[in-house]
Amino acid sequence: MKKIFILGLFMFQALFAEDIYATFDVVSEKKSELGLSASGIVTTLNVNVGDKIKKGDLLLSLNNTQEKNEYETARKNAEHSAKIYERYAKISEVIDKEKMENYLYDKEITSLNAQNKEIILRKTELRAPYDLVVTKKNIDLGSIVMASQTKLLDVIALDDVKLVLKFDEKYWQKLKVGQLFTYKVDGSDKIYEGKITKIYPTILNETREMQAEVKTKDLMPGLFGNGTIKAE
Repeated sequence: MKKIFILGLFMFQALFAEDIYATFDVVSEKKSELGLSASGIVTTLNVNVGDKIKKGDLLLSLNNTQEKNEYETARKNAEHSAKIYERYAKISEVIDKEKMENYLYDKEITSLNAQNKEIILRKTELRAPYDLVVTKKNIDLGSIVMASQTKLLDVIALDDVKLVLKFDEKYWQKLKVGQLFTYKVDGSDKIYEGKITKIYPTILNETREMQAEVKTKDLMPGLFGNGTIKAE
């Protein structure tokens, strides 16, 4: 009897299940316009459009020879002061208290100065904030950059992408988070599957379509395709 009930339930669900046709675009979750807070001439440019860059890698830098020299000097002074303090700290019980306080003061001041010089140096360097690909380059080697020029490079994340689906508004009551989306990318016969992770709360005025999102990976932003949502 129980098997008959379960079979009947599945048949009832299948009767009212509906495949909703949807198109989609592959979109990156992260898009950034990268710039610097310092002014100067671009003397290092390590990227071109289409390059894939790892987080932390140097994208470009300004003429910063002076900043590098000042930071290196400050770093060495900080290391020297730290070694002196550590040497005398081992025998602090036989060292004059005022001298120990001076050693500690020198250690802290030189360390702080090195940190400040490093901050100034880093302002002349543009590094990747995450794994990315360069989509647009607004400067060239030798370009003059002003601190207010915030759009030096346009980048997107390749490993954090999603599908943005579009489908007829008449299905607004049938769509739910978690429903299965089966799809193909244009130019490929491979079948993919994913689940609805987000449903947009508004309708597109121009096309009277709804939108939803499906998480994915290993697809290049800018691709498009179509598929069906299994709605119940």
